[in-house]
Amino acid sequence: MDIFSLLIVMSTVGAVAFSWATFLVSSRKVEDEELERMEQRILELMGRFKHVSSMRLEMLDKKIEEIKRVMREANDIYSSLVVKMTDLMRLKEELLVEERKEEVVEPRVEEVKVEEPPQEEEEMSIEKRIISMYDEGMSDIEIARRLGIGVGEVRLMLSLFRRR
Repeated sequence: MDIFSLLIVMSTVGAVAFSWATFLVSSRKVEDEELERMEQRILELMGRFKHVSSMRLEMLDKKIEEIKRVMREANDIYSSLVVKMTDLMRLKEELLVEERKEEVVEPRVEEVKVEEPPQEEEEMSIEKRIISMYDEGMSDIEIARRLGIGVGEVRLMLSLFRRR
């Protein structure tokens, strides 16, 4: 091989190497441009996501604040209802106590007289007198006044003898 052939081989190898390098650089450039476009698209999408998520978070914060406000209002209403319920229960108890007082204090001082039982009633036992007065339609309070005993005692006797 002479120099001329060597030169031709060398120039051919150089031309192939140069074209290969140019191809690699151009393909690398295309890849870089494509990567850059992809990176820009990713950044754009991330920006959109950030914007949408921040809007959603703001809406969520507003909803949370609204829920807290409604819960405070509900708690205030519940508290006032509990107070009113307690007042009503207290009033009910006071009315019941007044009714009981009226039942017990029904007779006036002038009217509180123990009637003397007739002779024939003295001969009967107290239980029989209570039962007969009850059968006549007298209330337990009237029976207790007539006999001069406690209302509880009359009620006890009535409950015992009604069972028999």
